[in-house]
Amino acid sequence: MRWWFTVSLLANATLALAQGNEPRPALPLVMVEQIALPLSAVQVEQAARQAWPWTFGQEPGAGLVPGEPGTGRIEAVGRFNYRSSALGNRQQTLGVISYHVSIVAGNGSCMVRIYQFSHAGNKNAPGGAVSLGPLYEGNRPAVRVPGVSMAVAGRLHDDMRQQVTAHLRPVIGAFAARLRRAAENR
Repeated sequence: MRWWFTVSLLANATLALAQGNEPRPALPLVMVEQIALPLSAVQVEQAARQAWPWTFGQEPGAGLVPGEPGTGRIEAVGRFNYRSSALGNRQQTLGVISYHVSIVAGNGSCMVRIYQFSHAGNKNAPGGAVSLGPLYEGNRPAVRVPGVSMAVAGRLHDDMRQQVTAHLRPVIGAFAARLRRAAENR
């Protein structure tokens, strides 16, 4: 009887452990910054529109998406020109990483959200473009990328994520500094 009880207990424990080891889905890369300001929502939006040309507006391909002023939202797009530091001069991995910027002005705060990062390879490369598509916070999903191995795709993804983060953090910092300067001048 004890033997039967022990076997059934081990079987149930094994099933319970197996259910908890499911792989987590890869999360897309998102950069968020919350900036506190002693301004009303209207003043924050005005300051953000004034700071845009000197910060995010300097990025390649940057442009505001048409929208109504006074809503507290500024939507924009931009791109980052990517050159692989991991693979040297491989032309297929050059290209651009496009992204979206969402700025939400509120009473006493401004939230900057950069999301939808997507890599498109160099279309003029002799062997064709190597495009990785969306960038992720952690490891990318195990999806084959035509033209490179899974290991190379992983290294490229890590390199892209590091370069984009290192490039955009100072831009967000400059945007926040301009907003704070506008708050001091009021």
